[in-house]
Amino acid sequence: MKYSNEPFSKALKEIMEKKDIIHRKLAAKTNFCFSYFCILKKRKKHPPIETIKKISSGLGIPPEYFLEYRIDILVKLLMNNPSLTDDVIDFTRGLIEDNNSKTKDKEKGVLEILPWSC
Repeated sequence: MKYSNEPFSKALKEIMEKKDIIHRKLAAKTNFCFSYFCILKKRKKHPPIETIKKISSGLGIPPEYFLEYRIDILVKLLMNNPSLTDDVIDFTRGLIEDNNSKTKDKEKGVLEILPWSC
């Protein structure tokens, strides 16, 4: 299953629609009040990681589906291995630069084949 890179509220809404699961059904599987899911889908801040785990279990998906869970894993890894922080930052910057240059190359390629480009 593809992971979501959307904020929790949007990812939750999308996966519930995709799996055709309603609030009450998910509430029964997670022991949360059904109205809690309405709140989660509207709020900006994500719930605690333990809540994400419970919701994931109720949805039958890995908690890694949610971006916030994956970020939490990264933060914990870095907190436990502070000497890796600089390497991770450098690696991430390299990925961003590669992505930006690929995007620019694609844009340049499109402009070169357009008939009205000079």
